[in-house]
Amino acid sequence: MSAKPIESLTEPSSGLKQSGGGLGVWLELTKPRLALMSTLTAAIGYIAAPQLVEWIPLVLLSCSIFLSAAGVLALNQWWEHATDALMHRTRDRPLPTGRLSRPQALSMGLILIAIGLLIQWWTFHSLVFLLNLATVASYLLVYTPLKRMTPLCTHVGAIPGALPPLIGWAAATGTMTGLGFWLFLILLFWQMPHFFAIAWLYREDYARGGIRVLSVSHPNGRRLLVETLLYSMAMVAVSLAPYWLGYADARYALFALLLMAWLAWELKRLVRAILDGNGKSNLFVFSLIYLPILLIALIAFAS
Repeated sequence: MSAKPIESLTEPSSGLKQSGGGLGVWLELTKPRLALMSTLTAAIGYIAAPQLVEWIPLVLLSCSIFLSAAGVLALNQWWEHATDALMHRTRDRPLPTGRLSRPQALSMGLILIAIGLLIQWWTFHSLVFLLNLATVASYLLVYTPLKRMTPLCTHVGAIPGALPPLIGWAAATGTMTGLGFWLFLILLFWQMPHFFAIAWLYREDYARGGIRVLSVSHPNGRRLLVETLLYSMAMVAVSLAPYWLGYADARYALFALLLMAWLAWELKRLVRAILDGNGKSNLFVFSLIYLPILLIALIAFAS
């Protein structure tokens, strides 16, 4: 469900955009690639739990998270249809182009969310249902309207984006403590440099759409750069926590340290790109590589 918000990881392929209807337009509305990201992080939270993996609950959990995330992404487009029409990167979505109506998008989003929540209500501990409900509500009712009000929208939006692994952990253990909490923090702090990098790349488009991210409210980039560096350091700290707390062995720590060295290089490039206007930052692409490698290493080298 991500993060954010994990919504900026990728847009549907041009093949879908050219379909003009049918399945393709519904896939554009629900963004299955982004929904899959939330699903995978929730599955990692479930698998990371000390209990033996039970495959039927894992499948049900994955389906419920995927449906809920897809529904949220559909409702996000329903809410922001006017803004999407102003931005180059979003103006070809189904609602701005008229390939779907707002009532169609609203109905699809509500149905998908309802099915996802019902699966969790019937199958898992009530904590799972409540966490997912909080994810849906905070994304749609808090983060989405804040995008046109304050640059703090990114900070708020990182919370629902970080909840899926905690939901997975809660599905396996019935708690929010232990490694599940640290997975939540890793996702929380990872999202900040990830989305700040996107905000810098698309700063003109966000300004065109009236989205108040840091690159729009502070266009010289210095505030964005400072926060990127601070949250990157926080991400480094929480990424090492599973090793220091005994949840993973030294091999995980080695992967984490190697990724940190790469992160330092990309941050250096970002500093030059913003302050000197020299070169191009690949922090966004790096962030897409960083997270799956770190999480796979955590599962592979769990103590």
